[in-house]
Amino acid sequence: MDTLQLAAAAQCLDRQLAQQAIQGISDAPGGIYLHTATAHIALIVQRAPLGLWQDPAFHRPGALTTWSTPLNQRLVGFRIQRISVPWADRIVRMDCRRVHISKRVDQISLVAECFGGRGNIALLDAAQRIRWAWRWDSLGGKATPRFLPGVVYVPPEDSLPFDQPLPSAAAWLRRVAPRYRPQHTAEQQAMQEAWLQRADPCAPWWRSSAEADHSVLYPVPLPDWAPMQEIPAQEALRFAPPTAPPASSAQERTLALQRERLQHRIRNMRQDMARWEDPKVYRAQAFALFALPDTMASDTQISAPDHTSATGALLTIALTPGKFLHQQAQWYMQQAQRSQRAQREITSRLHEAEKLLEHLGGGSESHAPSVDGAAAHTSSTSGNPAKKGKPEDATFRQTVIDGFTILWGKNARENDRLTFRTAKAWDLWFHIQDLGGSHVVLRRENSQTPVPESVLAAAARIALQQSQSRAISGEVDWTEIRHVHRKPSGGPGQVTYRHFQSIRVRRDG
Repeated sequence: MDTLQLAAAAQCLDRQLAQQAIQGISDAPGGIYLHTATAHIALIVQRAPLGLWQDPAFHRPGALTTWSTPLNQRLVGFRIQRISVPWADRIVRMDCRRVHISKRVDQISLVAECFGGRGNIALLDAAQRIRWAWRWDSLGGKATPRFLPGVVYVPPEDSLPFDQPLPSAAAWLRRVAPRYRPQHTAEQQAMQEAWLQRADPCAPWWRSSAEADHSVLYPVPLPDWAPMQEIPAQEALRFAPPTAPPASSAQERTLALQRERLQHRIRNMRQDMARWEDPKVYRAQAFALFALPDTMASDTQISAPDHTSATGALLTIALTPGKFLHQQAQWYMQQAQRSQRAQREITSRLHEAEKLLEHLGGGSESHAPSVDGAAAHTSSTSGNPAKKGKPEDATFRQTVIDGFTILWGKNARENDRLTFRTAKAWDLWFHIQDLGGSHVVLRRENSQTPVPESVLAAAARIALQQSQSRAISGEVDWTEIRHVHRKPSGGPGQVTYRHFQSIRVRRDG
């Protein structure tokens, strides 16, 4: 819905729902449902179909999500006073009121910014201060909290008051989606007059019938369109939930994650290759400096003949003032050796990573970890020691439990590399308490990703079984990776950690 469509929907629903009590809130794709005794209203702020809709076929789910539960607690029992679009910027406002037995009156307002990719829902008190707010930042993202306690809500700076008369038809047309705006002045004025003359807010909406592929719902006739067929507002405002894509299996999600990490690793290796000069360039600079008297550099660069070139061209060589030229020539020789070694190793790793990426992209399952939704914990990518240069998780033993990837190392060096090079700061880290053993890492998408208790227990069980403990049960410490640090003067895999929790688990079998 553009602003004009949204305003028409608000006027119609305001008339139908006046003084009705809100009986509950539940989730909608990209927004919320508001339930009254006679209607289920979908308020969608983040994805199509955007706007205000009625859903007569709605079946309320059994439970609310984490983010919608507080809103449900705050709004239930309030009566709807007015539904409006006060600003010409797709912003819906729902004013509600509740009268207590003591005759005390509570005022509260729900404001929804229906902006599509970035939608927001906020709850305001009588003084227009924000008391609760959530937002959607991307089309594929989930609702996240936006804590702005006590801040007075203001609409975007360029929002126009919808009820305020505007000086010209051109300014009024800012409320109309660009694809529906007529081109000629007379048609623009006719469209504005048709809107102002709407006496019944639930009068029929019109649908374009000229082209079936471009049918559109609009609250007034569009002057430069073909003849439009009238349909009741009840039909025009019917909610059509978007068809959800088929859910991918845990194995498909794991393969997609592996491909994404491989692509990221390949990009990094190519960037590393680009940072190194050709070893011949470093050697030429070193030979040029060795041919000069060993004096202390007083400038940041020097020109010297290239002795590796038949033409004897001049080289411009970067220097560090205060160091002798031959000392800097030795540094350039070391850079040549490093460059040659880096190019050789990175080229080998890059070839292996590209080969594995091609293999994964072809749909092969030979590199996919086995999946057992109950309590799998013995899958690994290889029984041999990991070879240097293998991409990301392919060098570690791993399993997938309820969609979560769990990795662990087989020795001290693998533990060190897993914890400090492969894992992300928000991943969870597990280790047997006060004994030696594998570092176990549980992958998360971000720091807000909740992990079920059963998955935490499964990861802790792996840490127990991959430790020096031979007891049937034991205590396992766990924390986020960001709280794990290398032990000062310690060897590979020796760490210190803080802000941890402990869980007691038993071995399988």
